[in-house]
Amino acid sequence: MRRHLVGALAAMALLLQTAPAQAAGTAAGSPSGAPRWETRWNPSPWRDGVNAFEALEDDRRGSHPEGLPHVRAEKGVWRFDAHLEDRDGSDRMRNEVRGMRAADGSPLEIRKDETWRITYQMYIPDTLDATTNFTHIWQLKNSDVGTPIAQISLPVVNGVQKIAARYWTLEDNKSHDFATADLEPIQNKWVTTTIEFKSGDAGYMRWVLRDGPKNGSRTIVDQKVDNIDLWWTQEQYNRPKWGIYRSIKSAGLQETYLLVKDLKAEQLGPATPPVRLPPPDRSPGTYEAERVGNIFEGAAEPAYCAVCSGGRKVILIGGNIYDYAVLKGVLSETTGTRQLTVHALVDGSQSFSISVNGGDAIQVPMTGTKDTVTTATVPVDLVAGVNTIRFFGLTARGPELDKIVIG
Repeated sequence: MRRHLVGALAAMALLLQTAPAQAAGTAAGSPSGAPRWETRWNPSPWRDGVNAFEALEDDRRGSHPEGLPHVRAEKGVWRFDAHLEDRDGSDRMRNEVRGMRAADGSPLEIRKDETWRITYQMYIPDTLDATTNFTHIWQLKNSDVGTPIAQISLPVVNGVQKIAARYWTLEDNKSHDFATADLEPIQNKWVTTTIEFKSGDAGYMRWVLRDGPKNGSRTIVDQKVDNIDLWWTQEQYNRPKWGIYRSIKSAGLQETYLLVKDLKAEQLGPATPPVRLPPPDRSPGTYEAERVGNIFEGAAEPAYCAVCSGGRKVILIGGNIYDYAVLKGVLSETTGTRQLTVHALVDGSQSFSISVNGGDAIQVPMTGTKDTVTTATVPVDLVAGVNTIRFFGLTARGPELDKIVIG
């Protein structure tokens, strides 16, 4: 009996010694107070559906309405469909989700010098082939740069279908595969992938691919690349994308799909505060482009802007019939001609086309630089009451819109 009592007291003493470290959440073997992995995002298809993501890019050109929805939550997974009719421009199709949304609805922002680890399971059917042109099933991007930062892609290499992890270099707009595996052995089954990266000027990226569930015993790939630039802008944040984005120029494309489940994003250490941005302009007759209730179609979307009033601008306006923004609720006390001043960031010489209340297009040419707000003033005919103004461009991208002022 005495031996049992002594043993119990010893076990209790050991428990009390280790309890503080366990309560603090430190990892076994790591020094007290060292950064640890914190779960920031763990959505459920049942609970969150597609609201787990910042935005959908589900046939945003409207090329295949009969196929909607191309992106949906279904039976505990997120499903991405790709049909032969789908188009996101003349030579490609895209059905993706972008960004991560927290439980309170706010976006999770991957900031400079933060380290993240994203893990999920995916099911790639044998109809989702690798292609001689591009096919991407995961991307890391930011709003200000069209070039992706990193990707998981399905290329054909020397006639063999592969799955590859790659990063891009901005100065030459080139991709660099740093890890590959054969695609066919992992098709028609669930596999687990982990993408770990430091979002910095001298960052790193590690890709782990496992055959089976999260704790599956067989590791197919575990490769890391160091000292790569994964931070390209000061204002925006990096965000992941899932789905199918592919060229339609490859031969033998099939209608296909991609399944994703068990999404989880962890961050090493605390979040970096966002950049401090200016307040909105509350002056009479001023309307911010990013105002709630405005319409952003196609690729057009609000993005951070350190020199814009309100700290935001609307990007990717024009270049086709699909990408445009509509500013709603523009008030006028009388019917007549008013002066409209456009505030925007301009890359050299660019122009907007604007249409007031569905009327004929008015051209707004502008010349400036991308780091300074430029203005241009044109006369517009408003009606007494509420007006809408559409910003678009049929042949080329327009400036990045900050706000308008009615004088």
